[in-house]
Amino acid sequence: MTTLLIVDDDPATRLFLKTLLSFEGYLVRLASDGQEALTILDTVACDLVLMDIQMPVLDGYQTTRQIKERMRHERFLPIIFLTSVETDWELAQCLECGGNDFIRKPPSMVILKARIQSWLYHAELVNKLAEDRLDVERVILKMRQDEKFDPRGLRMLVAPLEKTNGDLVLSARRSDGVQYLMVGDFTGHGLAAAICGPMVADIFYQLTYQNVPLQTIVSRINDSIFQRLPANMFLAAAFLELDRTGGWMRVWNAALPAVLWIRSGRLVHKFPSTLPPLGIASPLAEMTCEQHSLMEDDRIYLFSDGSVETRSVTGDYFGEERMIRFLEECASSQRTLESLTEVLDTFRGGREVTDDIALVEVRWMEP
Repeated sequence: MTTLLIVDDDPATRLFLKTLLSFEGYLVRLASDGQEALTILDTVACDLVLMDIQMPVLDGYQTTRQIKERMRHERFLPIIFLTSVETDWELAQCLECGGNDFIRKPPSMVILKARIQSWLYHAELVNKLAEDRLDVERVILKMRQDEKFDPRGLRMLVAPLEKTNGDLVLSARRSDGVQYLMVGDFTGHGLAAAICGPMVADIFYQLTYQNVPLQTIVSRINDSIFQRLPANMFLAAAFLELDRTGGWMRVWNAALPAVLWIRSGRLVHKFPSTLPPLGIASPLAEMTCEQHSLMEDDRIYLFSDGSVETRSVTGDYFGEERMIRFLEECASSQRTLESLTEVLDTFRGGREVTDDIALVEVRWMEP
């Protein structure tokens, strides 16, 4: 049965509304102030709230803000204000605090019933869509938990903005022990970006186990994205080929921030992007790559742009130079990779997180 919560400090109003709405077939719960309403919502799944503004303890504005914050990651709960206020500013506050609608007191019973039915129908659609999205997210997360991933020699920080992640980290080894690593960042973030990850992962792992050269794998991923995804979906990615026995590496960078090579806690070399994002054009532009010799203490860092493009309250970017200093401290064991989230939170100064973050450290000599 559909449950309505009436929040009003006037007993006569509560009784009148309860009698009317119970007659319409609704189960009605009553609260005399905002705090009592919050207590009820902790234990009762209500489908819609009728909210007064002027109440003791917590007024309607404060109560609505708290309800919306509590329900933000759960389900959509419509709130209709029943109010006797007259000014436009006070009525606008009903919506600014998170309310979905308002009706002046005394309400027209025809209008009140119609608004309730309309918002209940809207909530049903929104919550059904959220449930469907959750099912899709579960499927994607299951698909991305790939047992083929080879974590040896890696330290990682992956901080998705939503449950699903547009950033992608793949690692595997050929039969001769040469390791391939990819860090990728699909357009945007969340569900639309994450849904493309399994296709790329299948190509990466299948061809790696066939001992296909990494340069060919990059081209195959590019062609698949170009042919199978919409034009607005593309992938920024950096690839690392690492031969620990021979002591060398190769790097390809397609529109990701520069891959950083750090030795003894100091930057040795940057590998900036030399290729366009994958999926923009096919075939991919000519790929040239130098082979670099490694030493025992070397660290290679690949990361998506979510970290360097974090902005402060003044609009400044965290940027490459701050990232280099942070990673030099990580390489010299003065910091952990996980502390990057704290560093970015401090730099952000209260601004909301706007992008996924992926950071991978590769050691030539495995610990």
